[in-house]
Amino acid sequence: MRTIKILAPAKINLALDVLKKSANGYHKIQTVYHEIPEIFDTVMISDSKIFDSTSILYAPSHKYKKQAIHPRENLGFKALKLLKKTYKIKKFADIKIIKRIPVSSGLGGASSDAAAVLKGLNKLWNLKLSQKNLMSIAEKLGKDAPFFLVGGTALGKNFGEKITKLKPIKNLKFGVVKKSSSSKNKTKNLYRKLNLKFCGKNTDKTKKLIEAIKKNDNKNIIKNIHNDFSIFYKLPKNTHLSGAGPSTFKIKI
Repeated sequence: MRTIKILAPAKINLALDVLKKSANGYHKIQTVYHEIPEIFDTVMISDSKIFDSTSILYAPSHKYKKQAIHPRENLGFKALKLLKKTYKIKKFADIKIIKRIPVSSGLGGASSDAAAVLKGLNKLWNLKLSQKNLMSIAEKLGKDAPFFLVGGTALGKNFGEKITKLKPIKNLKFGVVKKSSSSKNKTKNLYRKLNLKFCGKNTDKTKKLIEAIKKNDNKNIIKNIHNDFSIFYKLPKNTHLSGAGPSTFKIKI
């Protein structure tokens, strides 16, 4: 039995502007994603002859086991089912996900798992689907998921799923200093609480951040990091929020 093993990395947001609420209830945003490969889930995918299955295991270092995910509710399993439905695939697969990224943490663990499953199945079943094909599926699973098919550093627009790859950030390291899990402050709950009058005020900083990334200008990358969800948290000096939180990161000097 063949098994594909893929590491599903975490992400942080170097910028996150909430622009407006659309008619479908989602919020229009622009964000600068940055992959953190040092923190990752491990996704293992094998052929199965009988039925589709998935299991969630927790690494010994994982502190958030209480945030249990039902095997059929995780985005990895949903990615499997949606890929099969979209391309009318009759094969079966078994997925095992070893969790290290906390649930509901702002680090994108579920979306990263979903992207890893799509990449893994594409390879395992020799589907030869393009990145564009996979991204069209990924955006139906989670608005962060398309980013993880691109990786590195990228601009996300619309609801976060329209991805433009940016230059790699050189000579700067970002360390997650608080890997937190929160069932109370899930992203959708925080979006509901947002007062849009106080959001979208730092779009100029996002432009400056993107220019700084293009020019490898580390000073202005650091200067222009921001996040509209920071209003919900008391952050220590030189500490930045990832996603809707509660996880935070610092620049490693």
